[in-house]
Amino acid sequence: MLDNTQTSAVPDSVKNATRVRVSRSLHIFWREAVRTPWNNFRRRLRSTMLAKSGSGVPVSIDEATQLPSVPFEGRFPPPMAQCTVVEACEYRTTLHPLTVNSTTTERMHYVEHNVHAPPMILEHLVDRYWFPAFGLLISRNGEVWRHSFLGPFRQGFLSSIKAIADQPRPDGSVERLFYERRLAGTPRISGEHLLVANSDKPNYGHYLHDIVPLIHQGARMRAPMLTWTLRPWQRALMARLDIAPGLMTEIPPRPVFLEHAIASNRHSGASSQNAHPQNKEVFAEILSNVRKHAPATRTPARVLVCRGLRDSRNVTNRPAMIDALKGLGFAAIQPDKLSFDEQVLTFAGADAVVCEFGAAMVNAYFCRPGTKFVEIIAEGQHDPWSSHFGAMLKLEHVVLFQRQTEEALAAAPRHMKDSPFSYAVDVPKLVETVKALLAN
Repeated sequence: MLDNTQTSAVPDSVKNATRVRVSRSLHIFWREAVRTPWNNFRRRLRSTMLAKSGSGVPVSIDEATQLPSVPFEGRFPPPMAQCTVVEACEYRTTLHPLTVNSTTTERMHYVEHNVHAPPMILEHLVDRYWFPAFGLLISRNGEVWRHSFLGPFRQGFLSSIKAIADQPRPDGSVERLFYERRLAGTPRISGEHLLVANSDKPNYGHYLHDIVPLIHQGARMRAPMLTWTLRPWQRALMARLDIAPGLMTEIPPRPVFLEHAIASNRHSGASSQNAHPQNKEVFAEILSNVRKHAPATRTPARVLVCRGLRDSRNVTNRPAMIDALKGLGFAAIQPDKLSFDEQVLTFAGADAVVCEFGAAMVNAYFCRPGTKFVEIIAEGQHDPWSSHFGAMLKLEHVVLFQRQTEEALAAAPRHMKDSPFSYAVDVPKLVETVKALLAN
């Protein structure tokens, strides 16, 4: 597939564009007309039934508990304590002269500034329920551990937990209550386990940023690790992490009760926003193992990374972009159509990468320092992780923001699930920028 400059993006993104759009529209219709109303009805019924028992406790985020810190000695910290495995650090971003910055307030994230990369902390919690949908760790008294979900907490995270129900207050507001009795018979897991999953539906970018360094650390410590059932691409990744047999335990995506849960501040996505330079050691080892064990693959020197139409943030004139860059020697790929090893080798072998903003950009961990990297992103994303990431990797990173009208920004929120947001790329400007970058 990568032996010539033919695009692997064609089947999904170009030739079958109409079919994919129809499929997406039907999915959205099904969700809004059937699935969401049915789920809301079930939640209301559950809340009514649980309210009669009167045995629930309020659900809250545990922001108050401060675990005492102990030195890291190559093993997990003792119960209800924490240790720092990797220290925090700082580095500085730069604004490439060819970058076209945003005209919105997000531009401040792309000018030169210091990045505070977080430490890696291990936290030893006891007697917690672990739920797969968002990786929530909840104590028996209804407290949600603050480092067991990605990003800012949203009340919608709780809607998938059948032991939590909404109860109306006299003033019209809603209180969420946790009913432990609904979890009777939940499987109980004893012994200490490092949790290496923050969802049963992992995002490729977050998984590589946040979870893979934890797995690597667990493998070095020869510590037992616990995960939800792995996807094929995750198993392919595991095969390149040198994990000793028996260390990784997969369990079905159902709630469990953990007597000893080893969590981490990295579960919160802090390393995605502010990637830590120590991560480079992890991915250098993965790349080395891929080169040792994967079959030899010829990859293009110049790569255009395209998203699939099933994703949000779609480019409406992708065929024109593909054709224009093909004239400059770029081969278009869809990373989700490649195996994990093929993705690694493609990015490792590239001298120049043009990439639509998205999770696939995390494969830049495998690029050489100084790789010419052009990021295409629409205004209004307010998600500067790639700016920090590119600086940490010392890429020659150019960001091309695509201008969006105020009406377009208001009509299509950028972080809504299944958002129909799409935009057009300024192809002449892209070609001009790529030519100038390649000429340096």
